[in-house]
Amino acid sequence: MNFAEIDELPAALHAVAEYRSLSLGQVLFHRNDKVQMIYAVKSGQLRLLHYTKSGQSISHYAVQIGEICSEVSLFLDVYTCSAIAESPTQVLAFPKQAFLDALRQHVDWAIAVMMQLTYRLHTTKVMLELRSIRSAQERVLHYLQFLATPEKNVIVLEQPLKNIAADLSISPEVLSRTLTQLEDAGAIAREKRRITLLESSA
Repeated sequence: MNFAEIDELPAALHAVAEYRSLSLGQVLFHRNDKVQMIYAVKSGQLRLLHYTKSGQSISHYAVQIGEICSEVSLFLDVYTCSAIAESPTQVLAFPKQAFLDALRQHVDWAIAVMMQLTYRLHTTKVMLELRSIRSAQERVLHYLQFLATPEKNVIVLEQPLKNIAADLSISPEVLSRTLTQLEDAGAIAREKRRITLLESSA
């Protein structure tokens, strides 16, 4: 389900939903801000992260088109992280209480939300496993294998390399260099943003 498509929402949310536009780098909410709204990405992409006391940013994950953002805040008083637009982004905003009421009143809607959260939990677990791999080549190769469909070992990188690098907790320069190394080693073939996993990498 695309949670940013107004026609797919419970009728009770139609009247209270509102659109908000963000420029590149604009903050949607800060960590510890009071929770008032729950968001879904209509276009663009958000990055959830937080900052250490020294100012270092620690990436959580990206929120793509059609996905809900800040869902954990349904059960908290403040946001647990910050959300920043990684490109010009439009979000659909729902008042927290209205969203909770919709979950209670519409079983199909609640199941759809649960499905997305279950998939996000699985993806987050996989990304944590990938980040624990010390070798950059192994980390990137396992990431590509995770993205590849079972039918064919072809991946089209839809995100900028800097966003993928943030997910993998490496620098964009390391990611670019690692992709070149994997290609030179015969593990992958590249044509612009299209990557094919070769048999030797399976």
